[in-house]
Amino acid sequence: MSKGLGRIQRGCLRVLGEYEAAGKRPTMLNIASEVYRVRPDRLSEAQHVATRRALTSLQQKGLVSGQGHIQFVPGRPLSLAGARFRDC
Repeated sequence: MSKGLGRIQRGCLRVLGEYEAAGKRPTMLNIASEVYRVRPDRLSEAQHVATRRALTSLQQKGLVSGQGHIQFVPGRPLSLAGARFRDC
C-alpha cells in the first residue's frame, strides 16, 4: 500500500493551490485539464475518472472539500509536503 499521495492527487493539490492563490475556485474539469495538460474538450473518460477518484480520495482524507467547486479544507495543510506526510 502506498504511503504517500499519487501523481494525480499531487497534481490536483498543485492546481488547487494555484487557483486558490489567484483567488479562483476550480471545477473538476479545470483540475483534470491542468493535471493532464490538455484542453478540457480533449480529456479522455479515463482521465476524467482518474481525477474524480483522486479528488474523492483527497476529500476522504480531509484535504479538500466541495462539490461543484473544489477547495482546500480550512486548517488543513496547503503545501504538498504537509499533505504528503499527514497521517490518514
